[in-house]
Amino acid sequence: MQTLALMGLTALSAPAWAGDFVDTRLSFVFADDNVLAGAGETTPNSPNARFGAGNQNTQFYDNFNTKFSGFESLSNIVLYKRMPAFFEGLTTEAALTLLVLERPSGGVDILDNSSYVRLNYQPPGWGEKEGLSLTGFPVSADRFRLGYAYRISWGGSPIFTNRAAAAGVPGAKLQLTRDRWYAYLGGKTALVLNDLVLEQETLYGVMGGAGWDILETLRVEAGGGFFQKGIVPGLANQGIEANVNAAGVSGQIVYHVGVPVGTSIDFRLYKNDPEIYQRFFAPEQYPGGLSYSVSLEGSYLTQTLQDPDTFGATKPQGATALALQGRAKLNLWRFNVLALYRSLSFIQFDVPGFPPFQDFPTGTELKPEMFVAVGADYHLPNLHLTPGFILGVQQPASFRSPQPLIGGSNPPLGISGTRTVVVRDANQLSILPSTCGSGVCEAEPIISAKATFRWDLSESVAAVGEVYYTYDTNRTTFEDDVTGIAQPNFEKPHALGFNTLLQARF
Repeated sequence: MQTLALMGLTALSAPAWAGDFVDTRLSFVFADDNVLAGAGETTPNSPNARFGAGNQNTQFYDNFNTKFSGFESLSNIVLYKRMPAFFEGLTTEAALTLLVLERPSGGVDILDNSSYVRLNYQPPGWGEKEGLSLTGFPVSADRFRLGYAYRISWGGSPIFTNRAAAAGVPGAKLQLTRDRWYAYLGGKTALVLNDLVLEQETLYGVMGGAGWDILETLRVEAGGGFFQKGIVPGLANQGIEANVNAAGVSGQIVYHVGVPVGTSIDFRLYKNDPEIYQRFFAPEQYPGGLSYSVSLEGSYLTQTLQDPDTFGATKPQGATALALQGRAKLNLWRFNVLALYRSLSFIQFDVPGFPPFQDFPTGTELKPEMFVAVGADYHLPNLHLTPGFILGVQQPASFRSPQPLIGGSNPPLGISGTRTVVVRDANQLSILPSTCGSGVCEAEPIISAKATFRWDLSESVAAVGEVYYTYDTNRTTFEDDVTGIAQPNFEKPHALGFNTLLQARF
């Protein structure tokens, strides 16, 4: 049925032109995330080398500016129309954008990828890229976000929790763009079940921001938002109405020489206009000389969650994130530095909290995620080959609660003693054993090193290889003890993996 619908949409696009399928990535992958382990020996499971790969084959410093693992085969169908309006200075445009995502199992998902209708008014005398625009997202406004690096962006569809994201979160954005500055204001709505009245209610979100190029080399940007997240389901079951509201601000400062200020491709709106040619994956250029950019980004968020220490009450929970990115190109060399700080509450912000809709009990020992990674590569133009190397160290986020958590427990039921829980990403947990030597187990730093190469066979096809080693003493799996109760035990800390890809991108 999905295939027939896809064919029908393509047929209705006439007149069409080559490229109605844009941002296409076909990835033929052979990989093993850990050659030192076999099936059933680790958690999550590490099957043997196979065709196909996913997030398990990535490291903590990978994919900082995208939501994809890089191993997917996907494409965007963009049916685009741009026309001058009947009124002077006004231009209309619209794009139906569908993400076609192929799963390794052979299934295909077709999702709206922020289709939009846009009006742009350009007063007489204004520049080509200046104007006042109104963009409406009829199905999903997920690409309309706050923050600048994708890993720590917020305000997308998941901001209303997964109870709303699956149904779509439409929205609108009004933006004024001038030569050296811009400002915008927008909003989103979502339908979420109200557990008190057992009917869906409308939740609202408001977003705004601005940016200013103080100098040709210096840009500052800031934005903020307020979002309703509905009521706390656990308290609603007790007849108590307690609303969860979230708010926050983000800012960034960028200094750049010889390179423009870029954004994640997952923020940009797709167009398919033959008069406005876009290349999503142009080959890397090496014009010679030195060019570089340095950006520092920070966010502070807060939301009201259930107070586990006081019956029927809520309390605010703060969340913070910082990211430093540095990129430099010197002749045929490229250098990268990446540093990240995320509080545990920031990692769990969209859930929200842990357990969901609850703050941590008083006395909980919380540790943030912190990592730094450095990398370099060198381009051999005659061979079209680019070998490189990346080294990173991460202190993963973790918590240890002094008492059982409402709606869950630390440790989980059936496990004795209070445990340290390592949180690798939202709801991705590793529970450590109760004791290590003479004390309580603590989250330890993770070290990862990766050798890479990219061999460009043409402007659209490349062979990519990666070999990586990770030392992670926080790996655990569950095994039955003498009483038959599953308990966490440490796995071997060493992991050696590889990824090989033949990838076409156009």
